[in-house]
Amino acid sequence: MRRRTVLAAAGALALGAAGLTTAGEAAGATASSRVVHNLNPDWRFIKQDVANAHTTSFDDSAWATVSVPHTFNDVDSFDNYITSSGESAVAMQPVWYRKRFTLPAGQAGQKVLLEFEGVRQAATVYVNGTQVGLYEYGVTPFGFDITAQVRFGAENVIAIKADNTKWRPEQATGTAFQWDTRDFNPTYGGLTRNVRMYVLPKTYFTLPLYTNLRTVGTYVYPSAVNVSGATATVNVEAQVRNELTTARTVTVSANVIQADGQVRATIPGSPVTLAAGQTQIVKLSQRISQLRFWQPGRPYLYTVEVVLSEGDTVIDAYPIVTGFRKTEFRGGATSGGVYINDNPVFLTGYAVRATNEWAAIGAAVPEWMTHLDGEMIRDSNANLIRWMHVAATPANIRMTDRYGIVSVQPAGDKESDVTGRQWDQRVELMRDVLVYFRNSPSILFWEAGNNWITAEHMRQMTDLRKTWDPNGGRAMGCRAISDDAAYGGTAAVDAAEYVGTMLNRHYSVYARDRKPIIECEYTRDEAPRRVWDNYSPPDFGYVTGPDVTYHLTSEDFAGPHAAATRYEFWGQRIQGPGDRRYSGAAALIWADSNQHGRQYNWECARLSGRVDAVRIPKESLHTYRVMQSPTPDIHVIGHWTYPAGTVKTVYVMASAHVRRVRLLVNGTPVGDDTSATQDFLYSFSGVAWQSGTITAVGYDAAGQEVVRASKTTAGAATALKLTPRTAPGGLRADGSDIAFFDVEAVDAQGRRMPTHQARVDFTLTGPATFLGGFNPGKPGSVHKPYLDTEAGVNRVFVRAARTPGTITLRATAAGLTAATASVTSSAFTVSDGLTTQMPATY
Repeated sequence: MRRRTVLAAAGALALGAAGLTTAGEAAGATASSRVVHNLNPDWRFIKQDVANAHTTSFDDSAWATVSVPHTFNDVDSFDNYITSSGESAVAMQPVWYRKRFTLPAGQAGQKVLLEFEGVRQAATVYVNGTQVGLYEYGVTPFGFDITAQVRFGAENVIAIKADNTKWRPEQATGTAFQWDTRDFNPTYGGLTRNVRMYVLPKTYFTLPLYTNLRTVGTYVYPSAVNVSGATATVNVEAQVRNELTTARTVTVSANVIQADGQVRATIPGSPVTLAAGQTQIVKLSQRISQLRFWQPGRPYLYTVEVVLSEGDTVIDAYPIVTGFRKTEFRGGATSGGVYINDNPVFLTGYAVRATNEWAAIGAAVPEWMTHLDGEMIRDSNANLIRWMHVAATPANIRMTDRYGIVSVQPAGDKESDVTGRQWDQRVELMRDVLVYFRNSPSILFWEAGNNWITAEHMRQMTDLRKTWDPNGGRAMGCRAISDDAAYGGTAAVDAAEYVGTMLNRHYSVYARDRKPIIECEYTRDEAPRRVWDNYSPPDFGYVTGPDVTYHLTSEDFAGPHAAATRYEFWGQRIQGPGDRRYSGAAALIWADSNQHGRQYNWECARLSGRVDAVRIPKESLHTYRVMQSPTPDIHVIGHWTYPAGTVKTVYVMASAHVRRVRLLVNGTPVGDDTSATQDFLYSFSGVAWQSGTITAVGYDAAGQEVVRASKTTAGAATALKLTPRTAPGGLRADGSDIAFFDVEAVDAQGRRMPTHQARVDFTLTGPATFLGGFNPGKPGSVHKPYLDTEAGVNRVFVRAARTPGTITLRATAAGLTAATASVTSSAFTVSDGLTTQMPATY
C-alpha cells in the first residue's frame, strides 16, 4: 500500500479544451452547410486479397463487420521473434474493407471529401467501383475528392484495399520508403485511425491535406506576443476554393472562441472576389487582449473558427483548435535554451514510438485511451515527448496539445541519410506533416532525421519549414548532427535551428554555443514490471536474455539506473551547474512496446517503459514523477511485503527540493541520508524487514519537513478484485470502443498483495468481445481468456459490440474468492451508414 502527502503547496493545472469533445473536429459557434460524418462504424472486413472486391455489386455478406479504428494483427503482436531480425512476426498482407452509406438527396450538388487520419502502409480507395486514389506514405493523414463518384439519395460503397506487406515499394517508381520498416515502425495493418467524410458547399475552406487534394487548410498563428500584457496579434491565413462555374464575392472572418465556448473576439474581413475555379489564401489579423497563453502546466486552448459569408449568408464555417504562445530558441552557454512565453523551460520527458500501441489492442486505440496516456505523462511532471522515426498520429498530437506536453514531431526516416527518390519521399512527407500539424501549439520542434543528414539536406528541410510554417514559433533540426564532419559538420549545425543528441553522442561545444540542444533518447535499459528486486518472490532467480544490457530488476531500473542516467542531462542543463547546457532530454521510452521484441524465449516486448504495455505503472513512473517534480516529492522504491529475515538496501527517490531523507520502520528511524546520489537517490543499506509500515521523510535545506511517503505490508491474498474503466462519458456500442478491467489479488483488508503472481481465468457475458491482457514473459499471451497477475495486478480489455447492453466480467483464481464487475454500453446510432456523432475523447 502507498500513501503520499505533499506538505508544500502546489499550483493547480489549468486545462483549456475548447472543441475537444470530438476527435478531429472542433466545436464552432456558427452554423453552416458543412456536415462532417464519422465513418468509423460498420465496415465489412476480410483478412485476404479478394478479386473484384472494389466493385459495387460484390457480395461481402460473409465478411466480418468491424468498426474503425481497427487492426487485424493485434492478435499476433507482442510475441517473441520468430526470425532473428525485425519485429514480432505479425501479419503483413493486403486486406479489404467495404462500407455502404446513403447521402440525403437534399445535399445533391455539394462537395464531398474523404479524410483518413492514416493507414499503414498503403490504401487504394474506390467509390462505387471507381478508383479515387492511392496513398502510400503510411504515416500522415490523407484525403480524396469523391464528388464525382458519389450518388445522393442512393446507396454508395467505399472499398479500400489496405496493404501493409513487408517493404512494399512505391508503385510508380519501385522505390522503397525508408521508414517502412518493422523494427522502428511496427506494421499494424488496417484502418487504425479515424475516417471522416465532409459534405461542403462548392465554395469552401479547404482541408490541410496536401497529398492527393493539394490543399493546405487554414494556418493560425500569433505574432507580437506581449506575455505580461496578455496581448497578441492573432493571424489567420485561410485557403478558400470556389468550385462554382461563376465568380463569387465572399468575406472571410474569424471567431476566437474560449475554452468555455464564449467568443473572445471576432476578426472581421473584407470582401474578396474568387473567379470560377479559383483557390486563394485570405489573410486576417487583429490585436486581441486578455488572452491566455499555451504552455506546459497551463495548456490553454482556443478554437479559431473561420467563417465564409456572402452578404449576410454564411456559406461555410471551419473550426480549428489551437493555442497561442511565444517561443524563442537560443544558443549560448549561459542564456541559451528554449524559452516559452519569455521563460526558460527545461524540457524533460520521454522518447516515444509514434505508434504508441497497447498490448491486446495494437494501434487501434480509442482516443480517450490516448488521452489517458497524456494524463499520466502530465502527472509524472513530464513536459516533453520526442516522437520517434515517423510522425505521431493526430490523436497523439491532440493529446499533447491538451495536456501541455511539448512535442518533437518527425516525418519519416530510419537511421541514416538517403539520396535520390528516397530523399524526395522524405521531403514530401515532411511537407505533408508541416501542413497538417502546423496549428498544434504543442509542437515546438520538427525533426528532419533520426540520424544526421548533410548540410544541404538540413538546409532543404529548414527551407521547407520556412515555406509551410514560417510563423508558428517552431524550429527544424535533427538528431545526431554535430560539427564532426562524420555527422554533418559545422555547416549542418548552422543550417539546423536546434540540435539533437543521442546518449550524449555527437555532442559539440560548437553546437552548444549556437543552437539549443535536446537529448533525444537516453537510457536504453529495460526491466519487467513483475520483477521487483532480488528479494521478492516469485522471481528471486530472474534470468535475462543473452544481452546483459537488459538485466535490471524494477528496483534497479527505477532507482540507481534512473537517477544516474537522468542526472547526466539534468546536471548539464541550461542555467544548471554543468558546462554542456542541455535544453531538454527525453528518456526512452514511455510504455513497453512491440518494437524490438526479445529473442531466445526471453521477453515478448521492449521493456524500457515507465509503464508497461497496458499502462500499469512501473516503479520507474513514480521515480520519474519525483525527479521531474517542480515541488517537493518523494517515493519509497519497491514494496514492503517480504519473507521473514529479509535484509536489504532500501532506495528512496526525492525531488531536487529535498536535501535530507530520514527512513523509519514502524515509526523508528533506521537511517538518515544527506548525500543524494545524482541529486535524487537516497540509499539505506542493511534495513531489516518488519511487518508494518516503512516511511521516508524529506526535509528542505532549512531542515523543515516538506514531504513524506509510506508503504505498508500486505497480508496473504484472499480474493480477487475487479475495477472497470471506460471513457468519461461511458462505453459506446460503436464496435470499436474499449473498456478495461484491472484485476488485483487483495488481502483480507482489501490491500493489493504485491508479490502475487498466478493465473486468473475470465468469463465474459454481454455484447462485447474479450481481448484479454498481456504477460511479457509468456509468448502468445494476448487475446487469451486467462493471464497471470504481475506484482499483484494486471489489466484486461473488452471491445464493445454494436448492440448496447450490460457487459459482465467474472474473474476466478485458485484459492481466491472470485470477483465480478459490470459496465453498460450505450447505443450508438448510425443512419444510412452515417453519423455526425464523433468518437469519444477524454
